[in-house]
Amino acid sequence: MIGRKAAGSSFLAIAFVSLLKLLFAPVVYASGDPFTAPSPGPGIMAIEGEWQFHLGDDLSWSKADFDDSAWEQLNADSYWGAQTHPGYTGFAWYRKQIHLTGRPGKVAVLIPRVEDAYELFWNGQKIGEFGKLPPHGWRWATPRGVVYPLGTAPLDGVLALRVWEAPLTSTDVNEVGGFFAAPLLGSPAVLTQRITYLQQRHEDLMLPRFIFSGALFITGLIALLLFLRERREFLYLWLALFLIANGLTCFQGLNPVYYGLKSYQADWANAIISALQDISLWLLLLTLFGLHKQKTWKRWTIALAALYLTAMVMDDVILSFWDSAGPAMQWGNAITSGLVSFLPIYLLFIVAFALIRRPQKALLPIALAATIYGIYNLAIGASSQGIRFTHFTFPRYLNPAIPLGPYVFGIPAILNTMFFLVLLFTVARHQALERRRQTHIESEIKSAREIQHVLIPEEAPVIPGFVINSVYKPASEVGGDFLQVIPMLDPTNEPGALIILGDVSGKGLTAAMTVSLIVGTLRTLAEFTQDPADILRGLNQRLLGRTQGGFTTCVAIRIDSTGRTVIANAGHLSPFCAGREIMLPGSLPLGLAAEADYESVTFDLEPDETLTFFTDGVLEARNAKGALYGFDRLSSLMEAQPSVQQVVDAACSFGQEDDITVLSVKRVVDSELHHARLDFVAQIAAG
Repeated sequence: MIGRKAAGSSFLAIAFVSLLKLLFAPVVYASGDPFTAPSPGPGIMAIEGEWQFHLGDDLSWSKADFDDSAWEQLNADSYWGAQTHPGYTGFAWYRKQIHLTGRPGKVAVLIPRVEDAYELFWNGQKIGEFGKLPPHGWRWATPRGVVYPLGTAPLDGVLALRVWEAPLTSTDVNEVGGFFAAPLLGSPAVLTQRITYLQQRHEDLMLPRFIFSGALFITGLIALLLFLRERREFLYLWLALFLIANGLTCFQGLNPVYYGLKSYQADWANAIISALQDISLWLLLLTLFGLHKQKTWKRWTIALAALYLTAMVMDDVILSFWDSAGPAMQWGNAITSGLVSFLPIYLLFIVAFALIRRPQKALLPIALAATIYGIYNLAIGASSQGIRFTHFTFPRYLNPAIPLGPYVFGIPAILNTMFFLVLLFTVARHQALERRRQTHIESEIKSAREIQHVLIPEEAPVIPGFVINSVYKPASEVGGDFLQVIPMLDPTNEPGALIILGDVSGKGLTAAMTVSLIVGTLRTLAEFTQDPADILRGLNQRLLGRTQGGFTTCVAIRIDSTGRTVIANAGHLSPFCAGREIMLPGSLPLGLAAEADYESVTFDLEPDETLTFFTDGVLEARNAKGALYGFDRLSSLMEAQPSVQQVVDAACSFGQEDDITVLSVKRVVDSELHHARLDFVAQIAAG
């Protein structure tokens, strides 16, 4: 009897304690099917079944004792937009009761991709977040799974997810928001290894893309080095920028730095790379097709590039504040992103016009490749605009993929590879032709320089009684200045000199050919007359209609042994004598008017006096600030009666822009001490 009473008392005590626990324990009202399973131990399992779901936001919904029985139920293996709430943006909550039994062990939950940002609660306590909720909300550029520890099994509680979906952009679809795949429960170490494995698996499958992007990037660096070596070859620069931008685009899915970017930071990075890619391709094709030298195409390219960059910057500024985007910001995003998507059509205009203007078989491969490449990228960009309203997607047969072992090569990879190879071939061929043309031009320049050395000799005949010095320095390989010193006999049959100094407008081979015509004519005229005015009249008649719209300035001097000097001028600068300018009557340059006439000025050159002549390359020297050397500086310099070399050095140190020739004639009496000599210093500039 006593034993029965004791047993009855024990039973009553246990029942009483159990009743107290029920009274004071938190009440869990989560409806729906709770997730009940034994502890996974070292394994993992998916949280199956439907979750309680509700639109809106209330932090009390995180508590374990909150009654969510009136909430709707959604699967966690797809977005809420793909189930019952297409196009919904803002806050929403998921709740799921978890009950794990079995042996003890650490348990964690892996929350896979969630659009866009979230906070995770376990029994009302916040245990983690991904991104940042409004105000000042943002999301990560690359959604990925995150592991959060829950505690030690057995477990019993409510897992709540507070989700925020950002306003949709013009390129988003309606079927987004919330869970993309069901969360997993299990060992923290195993769940972490799963994330690492999936990332490594993704990178393994991306190996061909990694190799291709590396090839693009390295080739772009080589092209950049070639441009740094040859700064005038802008084709190398445009090719380098295009290849580097494409290489960076391919690297995006592999670069760990990219995983750590916030969405608006990634938007800026993507926009810069895309702008570099598109604009450099425009410039590259304009150069290949020879359109880069035309003013119309320059203006259009600058205008469209400016519009492109403005739209890109405005679009990214809008996206930087996208957490509070209203209708006005969404319309702004639609307009700016639409411009960025459609402006690459300029590529097709370049190709079409180039083929119509000058069809070349050699450029047909790059034209065809660029057209296919441009149409496909334009179609992809244009079709994504307003996709949540149009619901347009490319049919699978328009986007085939070629499997090769574990790898799959889609249309973008095939087009990029094709365009890359054709582009390199075209650029290499273009550069080979340019090298051939350059070699031919260099050969012609070499021949012209040899001719010029004959026309402007470094040695001249002996002229007793005179010391003549000259420095000639062209601004380019072949200049337009000329001078001739021709020995002659004066009326007393004593040695004298006929000197002609001039400047042909323009530079290069055209000017050099005009110089050769002038020198040949001078030599012929000097056989019939030594009068400077007659010589200029004869030159003027022979140059009419032969200068291709240019002209020639020239001064002719005859100096007798007695010092009598006769000067005639055809639009040239006046000479200086003993540091002072000699005033000459004004006259037209040669080759402009048949009726032009030229007057002579006569004076005596005294013993030890120096007569100095120069071309306008001295006056037109220009410094870094754009100031000309000018007549005032020249007058001050000539007062000191400098040597010809000092005059040339002064102009060159100031900033040479045109050919420079300076010649001085000094009359001497003591022929034994100053025997007849003529010093020429011809300095041929390298460019």
